[in-house]
This record gives sequence, structure tokens and C-alpha cells, in this order.
Amino acid sequence: MTELSLPSSVRARLSAMMFLQFFVWGAWFVTLSTYLGQGLHFAGTDIGRAYATMPWGAIVAPFLVGMIADRFFAAEKVLGVLHLVGAVLLWQSSNVTSPGALCWVLLGYALCYNPTLALVNAVSFNQMKSPEKQ
Repeated sequence: MTELSLPSSVRARLSAMMFLQFFVWGAWFVTLSTYLGQGLHFAGTDIGRAYATMPWGAIVAPFLVGMIADRFFAAEKVLGVLHLVGAVLLWQSSNVTSPGALCWVLLGYALCYNPTLALVNAVSFNQMKSPEKQ
């Protein structure tokens, strides 16, 4: 093991964290339009609004969560709390049948999920001794 390489246990945990970060998103986001269109019989505009929540969350959430994560709490704790709240919101979205209500629930999820994209990188780079070389 060289001086710059990560211990295998840390590398495995970081790899699992990155896999789960993107697996969660891909598990439901890809098939959302099929479920909304064929399962709930939403109109195309309603499906578009549901998908538009993720970009809005990406615009708004990092400003709010970035201040909290940088100043008050460790990135790992903020990451965990956001994923737990996001899991509850995503689970609740399975019970929603109204297009308007679903958009609000998905917007809440987007506000929780989008900041985690930056937080997983912060957690990963924090584990490295020399991130520019590893």
C-alpha cells in the first residue's frame, strides 16, 4: 500500500456510499413517467411538472443546505439526515394520487436529495490525504 492509497475498508465504504447515492436516484426516477402515465393516468403536463421538481431542487437547495453543512454540522450527519427525510418523502409519494400534491412531495424530496450530491463528494475528499493525486 502506497502512502497515498486509501485503506481497503475506507475505499469499500466510500464505493458503497457512491453506489447507493446514485442507485437511489436511478431506481425510481427513470420509471417515474411510466408509473405516472400508465398507473395514475396523469396528463403529460403533470408528468413534466413532476420531473421539473428535480431541477428546482438543484437550484435552491445547495444554498440553504450548504450554509448549514459548512457552519453548524458535520457533512456526514447532514448527509444522513437528508437521506432519511428524503426516504420518508419518497415513501409518502407512493400514496399520493393527485398531480399537485405529488409535485409538492417530489419538490420536498428534490430539496433533500440534491444537496447530497455535493455532500458525498465532500465526505469522500475529506477521507483522502491528497485528493488531487488520488
